[in-house]
Amino acid sequence: MAEHWIRPLASGLVKQTVGNARLKAYNLRLADAIDEPALYVLHREAMWPYVEATWGCDEKWQRNYFLNHFHASDNAVVMSRHQSDEIAGRISITRHWHMVFLRDIELGPRHRGSGLGTALIRSVLAMARLGGKRVELHVLRCNPAQRLYVRLGFREVRRDDARLLMRAD
Repeated sequence: MAEHWIRPLASGLVKQTVGNARLKAYNLRLADAIDEPALYVLHREAMWPYVEATWGCDEKWQRNYFLNHFHASDNAVVMSRHQSDEIAGRISITRHWHMVFLRDIELGPRHRGSGLGTALIRSVLAMARLGGKRVELHVLRCNPAQRLYVRLGFREVRRDDARLLMRAD
């Protein structure tokens, strides 16, 4: 079942290598339960500054929250072909009948700025459009990724003290 959403994402990533040869260095695979510790390290590395600025950080709470909310079948691991064991990032989505919720997209520092995040989000958008669905996500208000989301067609639909809900139709 999970591979139904990974295949279109992987295909979308491959299609975008035409415009960005650097993307050939990456592939996607379904996450496995054994990936959880490494994906938490990636999550902490990617999100810690924004979480700390928003709520302050309690490492034990963050670790337990991630552990309790990590479902391998909702995560694709982005692997670097340059380093066979290197996890370059992860993307996590939840599919609903009327939308795709982009739960997380996190890239390791060496893989940011390569167009990989843009390509992954474009792949999610294309997959959702094929199914007649919209894409929604939350982003922390202090996270500069908001600019990327706006550039890719997302707009703010709601906000609270910490986050924005953004949507692309």
